[in-house]
Amino acid sequence: MSSPPTFSLTKTLTTRVFPESTNQKPTTISLSIIDATVSRYARCAAIWYHNPPSTPTHFLTPSHFHFALSQTLTSYPQWCGRAFYTPYQPNTKHTQRYRRVQITCNTISDPGVEFVAATSPKKLADYIPDALARGKVWDAACVPSKELYPSTSLSLGDDRSAVNPPNVSVQLTSFACGSTAVAISFTHALADAQTLSRFARDLAAVSRAMLRGEEPPVLSPIFDPGLLDERAVGDVDADEPDRELQEEARKLPMHRYDNYLEVEGQPFPYNMPGDFKKVAHLPTTPSTPIPWHEWDVKAKCSHRILHFTADEISNIYNLAAESQDVKLSKLDTLLAHIWLRINTARQLPPETTTYLDYSVGLRSRVEPPLPASFLGSPITQAAVEITIPSSPTSKPFAQLPEYAKQIRSTVRKFTPSAIGALLHDSAFEVSPQRLWRGFLGTRHIILTTWLHLGLEEVDFIGAENGGGGLRHVDPIMPVCDGLMEMHESIGDEIKNGHWSRNGVDVNVYLETETMSRLLEDPWLWGDQKSSN
Repeated sequence: MSSPPTFSLTKTLTTRVFPESTNQKPTTISLSIIDATVSRYARCAAIWYHNPPSTPTHFLTPSHFHFALSQTLTSYPQWCGRAFYTPYQPNTKHTQRYRRVQITCNTISDPGVEFVAATSPKKLADYIPDALARGKVWDAACVPSKELYPSTSLSLGDDRSAVNPPNVSVQLTSFACGSTAVAISFTHALADAQTLSRFARDLAAVSRAMLRGEEPPVLSPIFDPGLLDERAVGDVDADEPDRELQEEARKLPMHRYDNYLEVEGQPFPYNMPGDFKKVAHLPTTPSTPIPWHEWDVKAKCSHRILHFTADEISNIYNLAAESQDVKLSKLDTLLAHIWLRINTARQLPPETTTYLDYSVGLRSRVEPPLPASFLGSPITQAAVEITIPSSPTSKPFAQLPEYAKQIRSTVRKFTPSAIGALLHDSAFEVSPQRLWRGFLGTRHIILTTWLHLGLEEVDFIGAENGGGGLRHVDPIMPVCDGLMEMHESIGDEIKNGHWSRNGVDVNVYLETETMSRLLEDPWLWGDQKSSN
């Protein structure tokens, strides 16, 4: 049996980084209603791999990167603060209720941002081939990516032994060939993928300017969590919720799995907070038990990256969209296609109800919309529902239009008024982390799309400074049965075009035997000729 791959890292620096300059006074800021609901999510993280620079003088050194990070944090001082849950206080505003999230920053006790520098005697190309060599299907397990981001416990997590844990960690790894990997991790209450990408692009812009000997650019992130709360309908600070708004919110297609309800035989301890008894007298909202029996957490899982070309995406769209009375998008049809192929690979019994737990961004869906530079984690999950037909069909794409229409119709229900009601309902939750909006295992796929985020623009050296360019972007997800993530492939086509211009890379995590059946599916790539 071969040994697992390793980069054989040597850590050369571990420190905490703070803003280069700040004139701000100590302050405590409440995160948004929605930020509190996602605080128990896995960390939001990604790794950017860059090719070797043109000359050794253009290496990305730890001292340079440390300084660039410090400069950038001047515009992001809250990242350096201490995040914590609020204790129970009766008769308070919605931001002060039980288990809301706040950050205290600009103090001498701020934890700062964890920064680690490491070196590897390996060549990056031995682990990550170029895009052409990776081909249509690439086994991402050959990259020991866990070595590339700090193992430091982040804030709001389960590690009670952690002392003043940071909200953010960053690791710079330099390889023998001159390649680099930059990993950035956030506790999820502070950052969704859009915020993560924004921070990474700002950090890269500062780094490039410093290498050119120029003043750093003026950064303009918007950290004002209350702007999202202002989009709530009704009075979220009232003593009692508005029942009509609650009813409207609960019409949205969303799961209400109870994370505090113990289920017989569940594989993990249930996560009720130790001080929940202080609020046990308060009424909780309706919920359902988590279906732990559907997820075999001990089953071996595989991680593959599937590359769909622009032509394949167009072909799949044409298969689903022609003669349809509902306007569909290429994203609708591609997601529908992959979900359909996964359901087929799972060999689910007829009349099984399955779900695509679709991550929905709220910035553009509230009224008025929030700008793209709005920081935080304003996301929730829609439960797109499909039932396996009672009679199987021999036509592999017969259900594709139904899947795509169901995705489109479900996501469209998240209107500004519905989200306003959802914000109202969530503001009165006894503990915002109690409800799970998604799940894993045989009947679920948790989906997140990282499109339109500018991931390919993150270049810490820049071609003008002799940089070798971006080789690969790796959004970090836990290896569990039922996860899917999609982002634009790196390519030569012009920027700001359609997201499919260079094709897409789809990270798929499935139970290993199911993954094998998926990859053997002759219709996986939407080739209609395979059905003849």
